[in-house]
Amino acid sequence: MDVDQPSRISLVGGFCHHPGLWHKCQSYYLMGLRQIPGLRLGYTSAIDRGFAWARERGWQGSSRTWHYLARRNPDGRYEEATHVGRYFLHFSTRADPLRVAVDVHDIRKIRDPKAYDWAEVYFKVNHWAGLDYGPKARPLVTGNGALNQARLNHLIALRDHPKHLDLVLIAKLWPSAPGPTYWNPVEHLVRVFEALAGLKCRSLLWAIVPDMKGKEFPSHYLNRLDKCGILVTKTNVTINELWAATSAARLAFLRPGKHLCVSWRMIDHLAMGACTVCDRAPYAQWPVPLQSGRELFDCECGIGQDEALPEPGDYERIAEGVRALLADPERAAAIRVAAANYFDRYVAPEKIARYMIEIAAQALRLSAPSAPNQPPAGVARAAAMGRN
Repeated sequence: MDVDQPSRISLVGGFCHHPGLWHKCQSYYLMGLRQIPGLRLGYTSAIDRGFAWARERGWQGSSRTWHYLARRNPDGRYEEATHVGRYFLHFSTRADPLRVAVDVHDIRKIRDPKAYDWAEVYFKVNHWAGLDYGPKARPLVTGNGALNQARLNHLIALRDHPKHLDLVLIAKLWPSAPGPTYWNPVEHLVRVFEALAGLKCRSLLWAIVPDMKGKEFPSHYLNRLDKCGILVTKTNVTINELWAATSAARLAFLRPGKHLCVSWRMIDHLAMGACTVCDRAPYAQWPVPLQSGRELFDCECGIGQDEALPEPGDYERIAEGVRALLADPERAAAIRVAAANYFDRYVAPEKIARYMIEIAAQALRLSAPSAPNQPPAGVARAAAMGRN
């Protein structure tokens, strides 16, 4: 066994309120870890092991029963832990396992300060380059918990799918967190739709109204979308509809996820080799940053870090960028090739798992066996920084 590879990894449950969601959040990384030869992967709890096994096989009621048992045993459980996995990595060169956390929440700040204190390595999916998370925090690719290997194989097979559409944008009209900028993401997306609707090309522009839990969605947004001919529904798109439309388009527009994170759909785009067009390049960065003009195209007209809106006239940049790409098919084709290559090198599950193990091994080599187990410096700063 390579001394820089753990012999086994154990996923630590028992802290989250929603174990089914917790497991889904970690499933892309678990899929990759299982692909590492010679590595045993398990759970510290027999209950978690059993329910995870049942959930992965689609057994009806497994997640509900798992959640019910968690509610019956609430001691030590808290909401933030649902989006952060804790792992024990067992190395032959150290008696105690290395403690690793994987934070998949899309807010830019540390989601689980308790897990941050506990961990020796803290992987942060929505890792903003300009923020100081402390030396233990490392960026990580945004995993998509809806994917399994069969679905990934299907996406990869779509790379050569015929393109009968010029442009596709399918997006949900999500508002932000309550506050003065609550409706800014919706206003921004409506402006994007309006800019794209004026293009003379074969397009599929589809806006989805989210469930507002009894509240009325503002009609003036819907009226604007209807006026420019955008398809608006309350029915969500199916995964097959989404993939079929995206793979059939020469250009696939993708806006940021909630809280301005890299959308979980980015993995889909990269796997199928889409020419992804963004309103602006992501604020969050993966271990190998996505680059505009290589794996994606940046229209340089995105919502600000504080959710401030661009000037109305700036949205013409989006239309201009799309026109330029449609007029240059070789450039669009080069982005599609680069996107597929990026997936194969950095985003395929096994590639992410090997990166995680490499970072953990580095931390292991830097740790002194005799050093006391003190809380790392900067925990309070990392926990408090940023905003939702």
